[in-house]
Amino acid sequence: MIEMTEKTNKDLRQLNLIAYLLNHRFPVTWDEIRLKVPGYQPVGGVDEKSILRKFERDKEELRDQGVPIDTVPIDSEVLMGYRLDRSRFYLPRFAFTDEEIRALVVAVRRLAEMKGFSMAREAKSVLRKLVFDSPCGQEADGSMAFFYSGHYSSPELETVAEALMYKKRLQMTYYSLHSDSVNEREVHPYALVQRRGGWYMVAWCCLRKELRQFRLERIRSIQMNQRDLDTPDYTIPNDFSLKDYMGKETWDYSNARPTNVDVKMPGAQYQQAKARWSGRDDVTFPSKRRNVVVMKVRDDAAFCRWVLSQQGEVEILSPRRLRREMRALIKRVIDRHVPEAEATT
Repeated sequence: MIEMTEKTNKDLRQLNLIAYLLNHRFPVTWDEIRLKVPGYQPVGGVDEKSILRKFERDKEELRDQGVPIDTVPIDSEVLMGYRLDRSRFYLPRFAFTDEEIRALVVAVRRLAEMKGFSMAREAKSVLRKLVFDSPCGQEADGSMAFFYSGHYSSPELETVAEALMYKKRLQMTYYSLHSDSVNEREVHPYALVQRRGGWYMVAWCCLRKELRQFRLERIRSIQMNQRDLDTPDYTIPNDFSLKDYMGKETWDYSNARPTNVDVKMPGAQYQQAKARWSGRDDVTFPSKRRNVVVMKVRDDAAFCRWVLSQQGEVEILSPRRLRREMRALIKRVIDRHVPEAEATT
């Protein structure tokens, strides 16, 4: 059993503070911290000023230890908030240089293609991992296309990567959020894209007869055509460019005509939106409309899911059709999950 000393209490309090800040993408105020983080609540007649001094000491100690807690303005220069910069908090991902990757790809490919080599399968697996470390938007081995910005692996990812290597068709069972249904798809993978923690496959869909994007987490089952691995099942068109799929949002991936959507968000999130989307032709920030962003949206359902993920911080102002779709989505979520929650209480 751990003896709760003053130092132990301080360590736990600081860990709680780190966890709380990591869990919030936008700056939080001191009032939010003192209400939510254990250790900063008034106990036994301790006054508010003493608790604030304790927080300031914790903050400075954590900064001295390398925890990047930033103090930033919220809405104005008067109200200040605190944010933990994740990009400076986590250790950087180890990566090879471009020249090292290309040299390793050449060497490992020769091993993988060597006739009678007992570890050819392992060499192919190593080759896939090396390719995932290649420069953004580049094709290190001339046959795979992908964009990678994080750590993640799964059987689905391995299967798609292998299909890309051999240009083999995939048969999969896929759940569509848009139609809330599961169906069989035959696809020809063109690229793998990873952003914000999710892997996406850009592929020609034989069912829809067009390029589609599939999130790997929604694949229920997947199988690659194993016949004649030396003979490709398809070719990727010369005019296909992975760069067209980098930096896009989920609501950009559709051939539908774009709709102008007005959304409103709080000051801190509005400033982050400006930093994230400034320079895009399809996003504008009207100077006479406070905290309003005008966006061109091609996939209404994907956009509504993003708004829902913002936990009430983003409000759709127009068009009315999209507001109705947003309300319908919220109702579906409530109908699906609230009865389950009530049944368990």
